[in-house]
Amino acid sequence: MSQTSLQKSLTASVCNFLAAGAIVAGGSALSLWEPYLGLTGIDNGWLGALSANGIGAGVGAFIGGFLADRYGRSNVFTYNMLCYMLGTFLIMTATSFVQLLTGTIITGIAAGISVPASWTYICECSGQTHRARNIALSQMGWGLGPAVVLLLSYLMAPGGPLFDFVVDVADTFGIRANRTHEVNIFASRIVFGLLFIDAFIAWMFMRHLEPSNEWLNNRDKINKDKPLFSNLSIIFHDKHKGTLIGLTAMYLVWNLVAGAMGFFQGHIYETAGHLSNAMANLTLAEQWLITAAITGVGAFYIDRFEHRKLLVGFVAVGAVAWLTVVFGLMNSYTGIVIITLLWAIQAGISVQFFFALWGVELFPFKYRAAAIGVMFCIVRVLSAIVSFGFSDLYASFGPDMIRYNSILMFALFALSGYIGWRIAPETRGKTMTEITEERYGK
Repeated sequence: MSQTSLQKSLTASVCNFLAAGAIVAGGSALSLWEPYLGLTGIDNGWLGALSANGIGAGVGAFIGGFLADRYGRSNVFTYNMLCYMLGTFLIMTATSFVQLLTGTIITGIAAGISVPASWTYICECSGQTHRARNIALSQMGWGLGPAVVLLLSYLMAPGGPLFDFVVDVADTFGIRANRTHEVNIFASRIVFGLLFIDAFIAWMFMRHLEPSNEWLNNRDKINKDKPLFSNLSIIFHDKHKGTLIGLTAMYLVWNLVAGAMGFFQGHIYETAGHLSNAMANLTLAEQWLITAAITGVGAFYIDRFEHRKLLVGFVAVGAVAWLTVVFGLMNSYTGIVIITLLWAIQAGISVQFFFALWGVELFPFKYRAAAIGVMFCIVRVLSAIVSFGFSDLYASFGPDMIRYNSILMFALFALSGYIGWRIAPETRGKTMTEITEERYGK
C-alpha cells in the first residue's frame, strides 16, 4: 500500500523526537551526573558543547547532508538510528566522564546526521500544499521529545513518584540504597535506556519507508564517482551566497539563545531559580507539552497566514520572555511560570521551523540536503562555543550578571526576527520545481 505524505512525515519526524529527547535527557540529568562522576563546570561545558545541541550535531549534520544527497534521504536517517543506539547505550552504561562524553558525542553526531536527511525527505514527499504543515508536524517532535523525557526524569528523579522503582532497578544491579549518588544516576540510565529502545523501534519502521518521488526521478543523475564533498564549493557559489548567509544568520542568532536554553534550562532553574531537580524537570515537561500542542494545532493553519509575520510574531514572544528575566522574575516561582509559558509559546512556531522549511525549498535538489547540513553545522558549532560557559555564568554570578546576559539574549532574539523579516521568501502554494526555476532558471 502506498504511503501518504502525512504517514511518511510522521515516521521521519521520530528523528526530531529522538534528537530533542537526547538534548534534554543529558541536560536534565546534569545535577545527578555531577556528584556521581565529580564533574566540574568545565566538564559540563564539554558535555553541552559536544552534545546533540552543539558541535556533535553540527558535525553530524555536515556529513549527513552530503550522504543524503548521495545515497538517499530515507536510507541515511534510517540506518543512522544504529549510530544513535550506540551513543545512548554508552551513556546508559557510563561509569566515567570519558565514557559519558564519548556517548554524548556519538549521540550528538547521530542526531545531526538525521536533520538534513529527514527535513529534505519530508518536504520532498509533501507536494506544494502540505510542505509547511508536514515540517511543522515534524517540529512537533522537538516538543514531544523533551516533554516525554522530562516527564520521565521528573517521575524518576530523587524524591519523585517513581524513585522507588529506580532504587529497585539499582538494587538489581547490586547498587545498595546507601550508595546515594550511584542509585540516583539510575534515573538517567533508565531514561537513556528508553531512548535506546525507541530508536530500535524507529529503525524497524523506517526500514520500510518509500523514497520521495523527487529522489526516484533524479537519483540516476547523481555522479557517485565524485568525492563525497565535491559540491561544497558550489554551495558557497555567488548565486547561493545570499540565501546561505541570510538563513544561517537568522538561525544562528536565534539558536545562540535556544540552544543554550535547550541543554541548560533545567540547570538554570535549579541554580538561579532554586528549584529541585524534580520540579525543574516537571516545569520543563509542561513547557514542552504546551509547545508541542501549539505546533501540532498550528501546523494545520500555518499557510493561512503570511510566514514573515508569523516568524516575527513568535520571535517577539520569546524576546518578551527574556525581558521578564531582565526585570528579575526568575527569583519567584510565579516568574518562572511566566517565563516558561512565554518560552513554550515562542517555540511553538519557532525560527527553526522556518529555517527547516526555507532551507529545503530554496536550494536545488542536487545539493539540497548538503546545503542544510552546512548551515546547520555552522550554527551548532558557533552556538556550542557560546554555550560552553553558559551554565557557569548563571550559576556563579549574581543578579546583575544574569540581567546583563538576559539583555544580550533579548537583543539576539530581536535580531533574529529582523533578519527573518528581511529575507522571508513567498513560497506558499509553489512546487519545489517552480521555486528552483524561479531562483536559478531551468
